[in-house]
Amino acid sequence: MLRHRVNRHDAAGPRDGDTRPLIHPLEPPPPRAPGPLPPPRLRERLRAAGIHLLLSAVVGAAVLAIVVFAWYPPPMNTLIGVGAILLIMLGVDVVIGPAFTLLVYDTRKPNLRWDLATIAALQLVALGYGVWTVHQGRPAFVVLVKDRFEVVSPAELRPADREAAQDNPHARAAPLSPRWVAAKMPDGPQERSDILFEALAQGRDVQHHPKLYVALDAQTAEMLERALPIARLRSLNPLAGPRIDAALAATGRPEDALSYLPLRGPAGDGAVLIGRSDARVLRVTAFAPW
Repeated sequence: MLRHRVNRHDAAGPRDGDTRPLIHPLEPPPPRAPGPLPPPRLRERLRAAGIHLLLSAVVGAAVLAIVVFAWYPPPMNTLIGVGAILLIMLGVDVVIGPAFTLLVYDTRKPNLRWDLATIAALQLVALGYGVWTVHQGRPAFVVLVKDRFEVVSPAELRPADREAAQDNPHARAAPLSPRWVAAKMPDGPQERSDILFEALAQGRDVQHHPKLYVALDAQTAEMLERALPIARLRSLNPLAGPRIDAALAATGRPEDALSYLPLRGPAGDGAVLIGRSDARVLRVTAFAPW
């Protein structure tokens, strides 16, 4: 039997004219060019976006509670017209953040944490700006001017007016709820003339000068003199009888012990129920006062 003799040159490499590539059996195959990552699983994205949505909803609910129950106690939110602005602000802020998380979330991305931190930072900046805007429009003061109440927001007070009222303790706004004060016209004829001219030219009246604020109790006699009967309120709101009855009952006083003064707001007018004997502010309503 013939045996085939193996030449060591045959084992070492190809012969002359052999076109096969020389690949060592122990060498790994050449690396492939990196391709695009396969899309992440939809469930992971939905879970991350859902967690983000839940956290955003919690923060939004806290902001909504502060705005509605402290800065704009009902019906101030209706009389000032903050409802639509607030819903748009919270809706956009709560929805946009989780939507971006849904788009970028991928656990295989090396910079995922940076992307999520950027989204959260932008969301907080947008929320902070919206909250600041709503705060600047809140009813910081409800000012008695002659025979009515006027709502004054921080945005309506100029820095010069604030500086002029630094020594007036009644011109310091409460941090959360509106502060009820009265505005008294100055005694000097020149100051009176300046305020009247400013009211005609710029729409800025005595309520926009916090240096003139006084305690509401100091105007009790004027309030009682100019208060209007509840019967007039009923005649102006003929279809709101049951709601008027409920508002009167909420004061804890009988109808003949109550009066009201008009309240003028940026988006609507209301009626302030006061005690007929002590002029105490008891309830704010959204009924037409005139």
